[in-house]
Amino acid sequence: MKKILFLLVLILLATPSFGDLPTKYKNYEVIVELKESGIVKKTINIQFPEKADKFNIYLVHRAKDLKVFAGEEMINCRKSYEGAGTLVSCEDFNTSEIQLRFDCSDLITFQEEHNIYSDRFFVTTPMDSFNLKVYLPKGHILSEDVEQHPYYPFDGEQKTDGRSIYVEWSFNPALGEVYDVSISYEKALRDNQFIVVIVSLAIVSVMSVLFVYFRRQHRVVDIGLTEDERKVLNIITKGKKVTQKKIVKDTGFSKAHVSRLAKSLESRGLIERRRQGRNYEIVAK
Repeated sequence: MKKILFLLVLILLATPSFGDLPTKYKNYEVIVELKESGIVKKTINIQFPEKADKFNIYLVHRAKDLKVFAGEEMINCRKSYEGAGTLVSCEDFNTSEIQLRFDCSDLITFQEEHNIYSDRFFVTTPMDSFNLKVYLPKGHILSEDVEQHPYYPFDGEQKTDGRSIYVEWSFNPALGEVYDVSISYEKALRDNQFIVVIVSLAIVSVMSVLFVYFRRQHRVVDIGLTEDERKVLNIITKGKKVTQKKIVKDTGFSKAHVSRLAKSLESRGLIERRRQGRNYEIVAK
């Protein structure tokens, strides 16, 4: 099957419109960006050994939103769909570098637990090097629960640019070689895992708030206090500001007894009395 496909490409390249393609590439780089929507964005960077003014290529996919750049300048190229692929022919430029950007679909299979990207690359022109990078969608990782290796060929390298995970291959291309590539990937957090994380964070947040709240509450420590002194101190610590009149009312003690208790607590540094007219305002220290 691979040989038949390769022969088809060679026949297309032998047609008159493709008779002037460069006979060799110095470097051939393909950058693939997988999107959650199923769209695959491809960027192909090609370097020629010397400057050229004509360029022809057969893309094995139906290229959508195709843009071609000669150096930094976008150029107009003829495009036509042939079979399952796209014929591209460019001329009237003078550069040693060509870049193609386009979208394609039907390369990603969506499954319940993970997604699979599958692609095929043909070497129809001699080239010194062939580099391929496939970027996973943001927030995705390589599948961990697949029976086999998460990507093929196995000699690829898993890397990251700090935002996305990608797999990189560096091939030693030979004319007529066909490379089948596949990657199995999944979301870093599935929906049920995301819910667990949110609930856990909520619990931790509530516990942190409660810890801070109770830590800030004044606690009455028995340091030789009498029972009456503890009653008075409990009333004071429950409110921000308490008057001696309120303490008399809440405890049922006499004004003189409350005054003596307050002076005793103040002498120990537990409270502070502040004169307010003919009464005292008391705060816990």
